[in-house]
Amino acid sequence: MAELATRQAAFLRKAVPIGSTYFELFDEGPEGLVNGPGDTLGGQVMCAYKYKSLSKAYYNMHLPAAPGGEASHGHRGKLIGRVASNLKGTAFSIMERVNIDNWDIPEEQIEWREVCCVLYETNILGQRGPRKMTILLRAVDEHGTAIEPLKESVPLVDRHKAGLDENLAVLCNRAPKWNPETSSFILEFGGRVRESSVKNFQLVHPEDEDYVVMQFGRVGPDSFTLDMRFPTTPVMALGIAITSLDRKLACS
Repeated sequence: MAELATRQAAFLRKAVPIGSTYFELFDEGPEGLVNGPGDTLGGQVMCAYKYKSLSKAYYNMHLPAAPGGEASHGHRGKLIGRVASNLKGTAFSIMERVNIDNWDIPEEQIEWREVCCVLYETNILGQRGPRKMTILLRAVDEHGTAIEPLKESVPLVDRHKAGLDENLAVLCNRAPKWNPETSSFILEFGGRVRESSVKNFQLVHPEDEDYVVMQFGRVGPDSFTLDMRFPTTPVMALGIAITSLDRKLACS
């Protein structure tokens, strides 16, 4: 595996308090890969919680409640992102808040810009094998700023289906290889992942599988490493990781 040069290393922790699934994203601790609950983590980067009703479900992503602090399930900071999916769990839209100059407006008045779309190949029969993902990223510059107008209204998946991929980065997950000795599919994560899971993945460009844009993998029952680099942003990366962990009706 090619080393993720200039990568940002992070640690994702999942919790399921009463009523909602909850995620916390941390900078990785100073000693690298976290080994257990006693290890030191870096500062919290973001958190996300799941909102459910009879008609819809989505995740809201928040900054920490205070600089250098941590958001919690009951005390969240500024709302900056959202992840929504179709009913089958095969198409996810990751959105970023547009009107960051006014943090006090009601949630229903927030303007959103779609920055990423994640598509999973349908697998209704539950056939054994790895997932197949297509990721559409809105192009950003080196500062994470969108290259095109903020209020582009055409969904990324519709643009992709129409062949309008200008200012989009189209990625896929690297296909794992079958290991006959272990009778399993394997990916090389460079020691960053400890447990096999269908939720583990590496994102690459179809024409350059040696350049790993993002990788995500399990290191414990409810803990994961998340490595990202350009052109992904933290909002995109956390959103993509959430899509892998969210329940899906039409794929494995």
